[in-house]
Amino acid sequence: MNALRHFSVWIAFLSLTAVIFSCKSKNPVPPADEWQYYASKNGLINNNVNDLAFDSEENLWIATEFGASKFDGANWTNFNTPQGLIHHQVNALAIDRNNKVWFATPFGVSSVHNNQWQSFNTQNGLGYNYVYDVDVDQNNNPWFATGEGVSYYNGQQWEVFLKDQGLALVHNIVRSVKVDQTNNKWFGTEFGISRYLNNTWQTLLAGNNQAGFVVSLFVDSKNNLWIGSLAGVSVFDGNNFVDYSMSNGLIYSRVDAIAEDKSGTMWFGTVFGASSFDGTNWKSYSTNNGLLENWVTSIAVDKDDKVYFGMKNKGIAVLKRKN
Repeated sequence: MNALRHFSVWIAFLSLTAVIFSCKSKNPVPPADEWQYYASKNGLINNNVNDLAFDSEENLWIATEFGASKFDGANWTNFNTPQGLIHHQVNALAIDRNNKVWFATPFGVSSVHNNQWQSFNTQNGLGYNYVYDVDVDQNNNPWFATGEGVSYYNGQQWEVFLKDQGLALVHNIVRSVKVDQTNNKWFGTEFGISRYLNNTWQTLLAGNNQAGFVVSLFVDSKNNLWIGSLAGVSVFDGNNFVDYSMSNGLIYSRVDAIAEDKSGTMWFGTVFGASSFDGTNWKSYSTNNGLLENWVTSIAVDKDDKVYFGMKNKGIAVLKRKN
């Protein structure tokens, strides 16, 4: 009788185990995200990262407070004033279709292509030496956002654009520049946004102050303009603005960096972490779930959809999502 009772208990245990295993199989726990980190100990020239960009050969270029680095996935190449930079502090960088890299600094701009360097400041054409940002237009020419207007270089001559009683730039301190897919040049200033195309200027402001003090701009795959400001992020589709703030799910109001991944999810870097937004859901990242530091200055996405976060003091964090 005892043997029969023990056999019945054993059968019940096996049945329960089978049910639990079946439930787990149908609802597996998603694998955890993978993180990888790069810093000066790995070869990065400096841990204070200001900007990130990939060239057409998938080399990652990094702008830092003390020089620039190129990373091909295995090897690091570092650049500073002895190599050709006009100044060691690189605020931003942009890469043209020929893989010429432009560097924006507080003392002018530099470019490198096939190991050939060239630099410009106010003595040879640049309108103002403090350059916040740079982007390249559809004609492969660079535009520079400076502390005193916008400078443009066509490869031979310079042109400078300044505020002109509402007829040009809305404000002379230009924090960000971005060229969209139809060759509109967008300028984010400390007092709104200006658009320039075919010698025509237009000033745009959102319905509230989110498009006032602009610190970052980004054009997505649908040619929408994303505007990072001190009050959140706005998106402009050519007709209407939609504003997002901390009340929607953004981790913090000041948005220093904007990027888009392969699925169309938008990424935002702030002083207190990063947020992603897929059009419906928000998710945030900080030192609690992967970042080494909360201040995210820049974001870039590689061909494998890994997200690279440039941090203010601790190098680069790379997120490889498993789900």
